[in-house]
Amino acid sequence: MHGDTRKCVAEDGGVSLKIAIEAAGDETVAHARIIDSSGAPIYLDALWFDIATGFHRSTPACFFKHGYQSWSGSRALEVGAQLADARERASSIVRINHRSEAIRPDDAPEAATSEWFTIVECHGAAERILAGFLGTAHALCTFTVTTPDLIRARAILDGVALASGATREIEPLYVARSTQSAATIASRWAEKLGLAMGARKSATYQQGWCSWYHYFHAISENAIQTNLRALAAMKSEFPVSVVQLDDGFQSALGDWDTTNQKFPGGLKALADEIRAAGFIPGLWTAPFLAARDSRVMREHSDWFIRHSGGDALRAGYNPNWTAHEDKFAYALDPSHPEFIAHLTQLFEKLSREFGYSYLKLDFLYAGAAEGIRHNPGLTRAEALRQGLAAIRAGAGNAAFILGCGCPLGPAIGIVDGMRIGPDVAPFWGSEGSGDPSTVYALDAIIARSFMHRRLWLNDPDCLMVRARDTALTAEERGALATIIGASGGMLMFSDDMALLGDDESAAYRAVAALGSEIDANAGVAPILATDLMTSSPVRAMVQRVGAGAIAAILNRGDTVSSIDLDSFNLGPGNYVTRDLSGAAAAVSHKIDLSPHSARLLRFTPR
Repeated sequence: MHGDTRKCVAEDGGVSLKIAIEAAGDETVAHARIIDSSGAPIYLDALWFDIATGFHRSTPACFFKHGYQSWSGSRALEVGAQLADARERASSIVRINHRSEAIRPDDAPEAATSEWFTIVECHGAAERILAGFLGTAHALCTFTVTTPDLIRARAILDGVALASGATREIEPLYVARSTQSAATIASRWAEKLGLAMGARKSATYQQGWCSWYHYFHAISENAIQTNLRALAAMKSEFPVSVVQLDDGFQSALGDWDTTNQKFPGGLKALADEIRAAGFIPGLWTAPFLAARDSRVMREHSDWFIRHSGGDALRAGYNPNWTAHEDKFAYALDPSHPEFIAHLTQLFEKLSREFGYSYLKLDFLYAGAAEGIRHNPGLTRAEALRQGLAAIRAGAGNAAFILGCGCPLGPAIGIVDGMRIGPDVAPFWGSEGSGDPSTVYALDAIIARSFMHRRLWLNDPDCLMVRARDTALTAEERGALATIIGASGGMLMFSDDMALLGDDESAAYRAVAALGSEIDANAGVAPILATDLMTSSPVRAMVQRVGAGAIAAILNRGDTVSSIDLDSFNLGPGNYVTRDLSGAAAAVSHKIDLSPHSARLLRFTPR
């Protein structure tokens, strides 16, 4: 492999920018550092990199617009369309939730800006180009594409001070130009990023039960105990290892070690019951949010991020979270040393004393919200990571930590699993609604499949197999099950066990067998979207194993789609389709796929 290194230095007023560029094969990495020799501190807003793509400015092209956090959508858009993004008109809470910046710079319009990384490809061109940083512990980052010839990468430094004589290293910027598929290039980048940040990706394949998607906030101690008895009695039918209590147990939002009246026995006793039944106890928290009626907010008002007016920053709204007349949730500040100590002590108590060794951390974007912090010397990425590290220190290395609602990059190397899409729901969803729904969750599972076992274990969110108390049709439930299983990601299901029978248990075991098989090969052969850059209603993932392959095809549209299987470029061979009942049938090289359905295919070469 041919290698090349170039260096350059720019200086202005005693402030130097030094850049070293390494090129090898189809990859280029830029290392930058800022040195202040001016005799006074300087304040760093952002460092911009202009990346020439080599594409012509007027060539029709698309770019991959990646979302900010777990629930934020990711999709390909036409370059230069410059359509007004709906979130420009959204409330401040929605913008805090789904964007690294509530207000974008004029030269980084929301409709042209991707979070974390991007891919640009010209229509009909053989090559495409990916740009992303090889480290995201110290800065949130965006990539703006207003014309096909230029990607503007930006490390957001949040106005942190650089003392005179000090140096600030910027995490390496990675650029790859390749004829490989967009998902293949993304997988290469993710592999390098995971290695650079010490990704925790070796946990066992996760199977469990979660309370949320049947009970929601109405969960109670009695409901958990009832399902726990059923799970223990049906362990051969539903072989799960984790039983996770979700939102609805806490005495107040922000007070995670005390329960409300629906849980009279308390958290420790419940964890003991779960463990005695043969399961790992799991617990949901939102560690960077608190409501006004919480002990945390009453006693520690200085632990919160502030807006410019001096009040605590609103970062969420949910009437179910509080009995207070103020229904907002407020963002806690992980740059505050007392709050950091509190997090460590809290999660030591929850994990090591109470016994919850599976921890789902939700609404984590609040820890990176823009505002006035106790320590202005930390970027928002550094503050968020410091908070997550405090939780890991308290919970211990053996605990399985799942991130959710999280700006993805800063969590690498701390979490074991990561939600990679919006909430599923007991309904399909409609185009443009913007609400959590099954179809948007499926989009994300496919788009972010390349991250699995490179950055963490992907969490595609919960499977729902029940045929009652749901608006999902049999085809839609099958699509959810097929795509979750084929992703190889974590398998948590969320149904009242009283609603499940033989058909549901057979479907669950089929998904578990498929997911375990895909996951076992994921370290070497990830299952990848066939085209991240499409806007077609048909989406697909393929895992190549030896000379063969497994493919999962989704028709998210509202009409029948005809699919040419030769478009997967697997070569000459035979296809067999298999449904969740285990029934198999040979198929020709073209299939028709019903609306809101999915098909699993196995390819064997001739």
